[in-house]
This record gives sequence, structure tokens and C-alpha cells, in this order.
Amino acid sequence: MNIVYVSNENYVRHLAVSVVSLLENNEAEEEIKIYVISTGISELSKTKLNKLVHSYQREIEILNLADLKDRFDYPIDTGKFDISIMGRLFVGELLPEEVERVLYLDCDTVVCKNLHKLYTMDLDGKILGAAMEPTINPEIREDAGIAMDAPYFNSGVLLIDLKKWRQKNARNRVLYYHETIERRSLFSDQDAINGALRWEIKIIDPQYNFFSNYKYFSYNSFIKVYGASLSYTKKDLKEAKRRPVIIHFAGDERPWIAGSFNPYKKAYDYFKKKTPFRDVPIEK
Repeated sequence: MNIVYVSNENYVRHLAVSVVSLLENNEAEEEIKIYVISTGISELSKTKLNKLVHSYQREIEILNLADLKDRFDYPIDTGKFDISIMGRLFVGELLPEEVERVLYLDCDTVVCKNLHKLYTMDLDGKILGAAMEPTINPEIREDAGIAMDAPYFNSGVLLIDLKKWRQKNARNRVLYYHETIERRSLFSDQDAINGALRWEIKIIDPQYNFFSNYKYFSYNSFIKVYGASLSYTKKDLKEAKRRPVIIHFAGDERPWIAGSFNPYKKAYDYFKKKTPFRDVPIEK
């Protein structure tokens, strides 16, 4: 099982939480190799990550992408997001050629169960597998050039057929699309992935990328409030709320911020205590 993250120094403590949750809930896997694409992780934090992963008798490789901004032919602007979010687009060239499948996870995720079923999923010839993000409003879709009746995917969890990604020149296609929408796009690389690869993404169940604030949403509210076209049922959403496989702490109520009432905060806190960043105070 090949797992890849992208992180800078600011997010490395959350990355460690995700890594521990991954390793503790996937002990039955014969092999796990973790790749961390670094866009500015300090040497001290790299040492901590190495020791952490090796304590579970697993492999980790930290890949340098400090020159990320220089890899674009145009002045890159990712708005309110750090440029690190664009790092996932370079997995095809940064990871070894023999790696033909990889699961990308955002740093602000917590793995709650074994990922074997997700990792071995048949992608039906698609480049990616991703979960829908129903809380995208029409204005964001319009700015990204995504029709209302087309599915819109969150890029925080991506099952990638790297062989097809490379063969079909996915990176350059996404980058070209991003350049055309950059000035009006809110979610940058995510909007570009949706625009460039929209018909080459397989829809995966919401339990594999469950936004923690979706706990407050009913199935019908996704449709009424956001006009979402959903590929999953009420039962799928109910099951994802009760038994999420991957929790994604995106949006409001981040569990590492003081005063958070996140309903899944206990999961984050539990795994944080097992990391070398356990003593980092919560943010105000």
C-alpha cells in the first residue's frame, strides 16, 4: 500500500496525527510505504517523522518539493491557500516509476479503519477515485467551469492510478486548466482537477472522505441548500456519519483550534497523543 501526503512545516503536526491513525488501523497490511512531499518541512520535523514511522516498522520517504513555485510557467496564485496544495499534482514525477497506484491523503485527515478495500478498489479504467463534495455552491462551480449537473469532487482523498495518470498526461492537463481559471477559482487545484479530469474520476463512497461538519447536514439539505446532484443514498450518508473510514477535518470547527466543538475531535486528540508533536498547544 503506497500512501502520499504533501506538507509544509505548519501542517506537519497534523500530518503526524494522520500517519499514526493510518498505521494503527492498518496493521494487517503486509506492506505500507509512506511518501511525504515536503514543501518546507524542517529537518527536525523530518527526523521526528522518520522515527515515528520506523517505530511502527514501516517505510517512509520524504521527497523535496521546495521549488514548487518554480515549476509553473505562469505566476502561480492559490488565493487564501498555501501553495502546498498544488504539490499533489506532481506525484507522477516525484514518486518512483514502479509505483503504479497510490492513495493521496490530506494532512487534516484521520483514518478510522482499515483501507484495504479502498486501496484495492477497481477504478473501472478511470484515472482517479474521489468522493463528491456536495457543499459546493453554484458560483464556485461557474467560476471553475463545472456544470451543475456534473459531479464535483473533493481532492483531499484521491485514489490514483499513477500509470494512467502518467500515460494520459494528467498533470499537464490539470495545470493548463488551472491557468485558464486561476484568477476566478476559489479552490485552485481542486477546481482544476474537476475541470480537466471530470469524466475520468470514479465516485467513491462518502465514508472514505467524510467532512466532519457533514455530521450536521441531512441528505435533503445537500439538495435543497446547495442543489447538489448526489451519487449516493440517504443510507450511504447515514453509514458515513456513524462509521467514517476517513474523517476529513476541512471547513469550520478544526479540532486543533481552541473552542472547537467538532463531533469527531476525540479521534484527532487520541492520535495526537501518540505523535512527537503531542505537546504542541492548540491554536487560539
